[in-house]
Amino acid sequence: MVLHQEIFEPPDHIHKINPSSERPIDLVHLAQRTSGNKEAETEVLCLFARQARQCVNQLCGTNHHTSNEDLLAVVQTLRGSASSVGAFCICRAAESLEKNPKDGVLHDALTDAVVDVENFIFGLSR
Repeated sequence: MVLHQEIFEPPDHIHKINPSSERPIDLVHLAQRTSGNKEAETEVLCLFARQARQCVNQLCGTNHHTSNEDLLAVVQTLRGSASSVGAFCICRAAESLEKNPKDGVLHDALTDAVVDVENFIFGLSR
């Protein structure tokens, strides 16, 4: 009877996270969004890296007088773009920052996520 259960139970690896989603960029997600066009992937990633850096620079340039709405607009822009390219670590960090836009630790976490993604993107282009 044990053999019968082993045959019909799903394999263990089905329940594990997709290895691509553990990377700073989910390359499977990106390939689906670009229909597997490598040239488009490269262009999209370069544009995203530039935009992500601009958003982080805007966030770092804010002060205590900057409104939550202005901060949220930058964070939401970054989150949307990150979701499109499969940078889900940035999405998670941005979602946390959306809940408390003035939290310095969350700003740092988002900046770290952007740096990790930038390094990953630059590593792909070598």
